Amino acid sequence: MVKYFDGLDAVAAALAHPGRRQAISLLGAGPASSSHLARALGIGLPAMHKHLGLLTGAGLIESTKVGRVVTHRLRPEPLRRYGGWLAERSAFWNSQLDALADAFADDPKDFGDDPAKAGVLE
Repeated sequence: MVKYFDGLDAVAAALAHPGRRQAISLLGAGPASSSHLARALGIGLPAMHKHLGLLTGAGLIESTKVGRVVTHRLRPEPLRRYGGWLAERSAFWNSQLDALADAFADDPKDFGDDPAKAGVLE
């Protein structure tokens, strides 16, 4: 089995939860403490620490501790790589849909009632 790791799976998993996406948005405005993020998301510190652990594991944030205060900062590079990957897929599918629209515009009768018979779903 081929092993391939580019970090995008961890980024996708981290972004799958709306609370973690909201934390990323908050950190996009600037560094924040764990307690500030927990209050903003309306959750307790233990739950926030679990979310922060996943975000750290995905490389999306970095944290520094001064005394008892842990401050988190956004690391934008993994988001840029993920955005680039999505943009590539988006460009491919947009071109496919444009080609389908062009084919339909050329002669809509070719598609009939059953797309499989028209050769669209081959």
